[in-house]
This record gives sequence, structure tokens and C-alpha cells, in this order.
Amino acid sequence: MQPNREDEDALTRLEAKLDQFAQTLSALKARNSELEQQLSAAEASRDAAVAEVDEVREQLTRATEESEALRSRQREAASRIKNLLTQVEQMDLLSEG
Repeated sequence: MQPNREDEDALTRLEAKLDQFAQTLSALKARNSELEQQLSAAEASRDAAVAEVDEVREQLTRATEESEALRSRQREAASRIKNLLTQVEQMDLLSEG
């Protein structure tokens, strides 16, 4: 039994569809690979940005602590100067009297 014309046409259409499916699948695999590379690059960029933010936060914390320490030393120095000025004024008052 020989295949008739309709069967041959159906097989030809099926082969064409299979070829088209294979091409589409190949294109999708290539696109998926490209997207995976983009995702990896984006993740690496994100990780670098997170590391940079963490570093900046640490620097900010250190700067805040240093600033507070300087303010404390400044307040202490102002208090000591005030006490010294008070003592000097008292000495002047004592020497005048």
C-alpha cells in the first residue's frame, strides 16, 4: 500500500511544523541563556551595590561615633574652661579684697 497524496501532504505539513517547533525551541533556549546571563550580571551588580551600601553604613556609623566623641570632648573642654574662668575670677576677687 502506497501513501496517498493527502497522507504525503499531512506528513510534509507535520515535518514543517516539527522543524518550526525545533527552530522555536532553539530560539527560546538561546533567549533563555541570554536572560540567565543578564540575570547573573544583575545579581552580581546587586551584590556589589549591597556590599557598597554596607560599607557606607559602617563608615557612617564610625563617623557618627567619632562626631559624638568629639562633641563630648568639646563639651568637656568647654566645662573645664568655664571652671577655670570661674577660678580665675575668684582669684581676682580675692586679690582685690
